[in-house]
Amino acid sequence: MKNSKLLFLVATFSSVAIMQGCTPKTAGLDSAYLNKNRGADGAQITRAEARQYRRQQALTADEIRLENMKRHQTTDSIREGASAASSAVGAIQSVKGLFGF
Repeated sequence: MKNSKLLFLVATFSSVAIMQGCTPKTAGLDSAYLNKNRGADGAQITRAEARQYRRQQALTADEIRLENMKRHQTTDSIREGASAASSAVGAIQSVKGLFGF
């Protein structure tokens, strides 16, 4: 009986310890570490690195804008096609109505 209680306690504490290791409690520690070292040597980037980073960000933004334009053009062409088809169906129904079909 004592062994089973001891085994239960060990399993419970082990489970709690494992579960705590899985929770994202290190985010505050990471932020504190980054803030502490932000001004340290090596944490600064060179002007060339900053220019390259801005260039990459600008290229990424341009790619996103281009993809959005492509999506809008595709959507517009689909809508135009649907509108044309609807107009054609309406015209056919009008012609049918004129001839009594």
